[in-house]
Amino acid sequence: MKNKKTFEKLFYNNKFVLAFSVFLAVIFWAAVKMNYSDNTTRIISDVRISLDTTFTKDNDFVAFVDSDKLTVDVEVSGKSYVINSKSFSKDNITVEASSGYIDSAGYKVITLSAKSSEADVSVISVNPSTVTVFYDRKTTETFNVEARLNNKLDTLVSDGYSVGQPVPSLSTVDVSGPASVVEKIKKVYFEATLDDNNLPLKETREVMAEVSFDLTNEKGSQFLVCDSLASEANTATITIPVSRVKTVPTTVKFINEPENFENNPPKVSINPSKIEISYNPLDDTDYESFNVGTIDFKELENGQNTFEFTPDEKSVVNIVDSSIKTFTVRVNLYSQSQTTVNATGSKTVLLNQADGYEYAVNLDTTGLDSVKIIGPKAQIDKITPDMLQIEINVSSLEAAISTPQSVRISNISIQSDYGKSCWVSGKYNAYVTVNKKQ
Repeated sequence: MKNKKTFEKLFYNNKFVLAFSVFLAVIFWAAVKMNYSDNTTRIISDVRISLDTTFTKDNDFVAFVDSDKLTVDVEVSGKSYVINSKSFSKDNITVEASSGYIDSAGYKVITLSAKSSEADVSVISVNPSTVTVFYDRKTTETFNVEARLNNKLDTLVSDGYSVGQPVPSLSTVDVSGPASVVEKIKKVYFEATLDDNNLPLKETREVMAEVSFDLTNEKGSQFLVCDSLASEANTATITIPVSRVKTVPTTVKFINEPENFENNPPKVSINPSKIEISYNPLDDTDYESFNVGTIDFKELENGQNTFEFTPDEKSVVNIVDSSIKTFTVRVNLYSQSQTTVNATGSKTVLLNQADGYEYAVNLDTTGLDSVKIIGPKAQIDKITPDMLQIEINVSSLEAAISTPQSVRISNISIQSDYGKSCWVSGKYNAYVTVNKKQ
């Protein structure tokens, strides 16, 4: 009885009555809302499309489609408390695209169908209601790569510099995609454009490039994939070679020249006498001339001496004009005279002898009886055989052979002051016999 009186007293408490009334109102509202309210609608965004490829696999066809276009907006209908964001999401909706049987390559427009996983929620519409898919067999082929720079080459550098042919980071690449598209590719481009703010170039530059394809028809080209660039080790870049350019005179180098010719070389004419060269801008060398070759004084005689030189392919300096294949060098020694000296009795020096062996030299049958001496007439007429020294390097001789072996004479020098202005011209041999010491 006491509990009953306590409960009755609560209804005389205004605060309790107010709270109890609100509670009943909420219960009543919820009951009405759940059982008697009208349906409402809601749009669910970014619902993923599921492609049904069951029938395409029979013919090895593949569905090519832009992944960004595989989402749609779905409008659903249901009680508000059922389709609110906390109770219902895109995971509760399935959108399917079924192509059916595919037996030819090309685009196909597929109508989408959507359904809800909740029985109390119905799908009203799908936007867009269709998806376009490119069907074809997938293939992979290898193609040549060409670097393509969209800037004009003559705008890349200032005076005193030149630009070579841009080079791609890969010479060939593997490309996969729809077979009907891949078979139409002629070549692959690594393409780049330099910002004007980075110009002019003063050294070789490597820039990032975009991949493009040489195709007469762009249909389906967005599905091409350059497999060779899938690795982080390989990136599409273009190297733009930049060189310094300069016009310089051509020169020739002399070796084995007499002392008086070291600072006063003979008169030389070279054709061409000037050339334009290119070299690495980071090279600290200031090139003032271009050496076309080396002339040994042993090859020079009195009169006109003519030599032909070809450019050195290993040189760090390049010749800009590719049509220059040879250099003609003429050395004028008409002011010099010539005589011959019998050197068979001259002093002989053997170089690089092997221990335990003795060497015997025969100079009589090798043309040393007429050694050519070139120089001023007043001096060459005074040179005698005892002034000559014959130097022979015997390191190449075989010790096991007891018969005389022919060997090229390394040098014949003039051991007097006449050697400052005169020299021995020509190549000579000697016979040397090698015997083991007893």
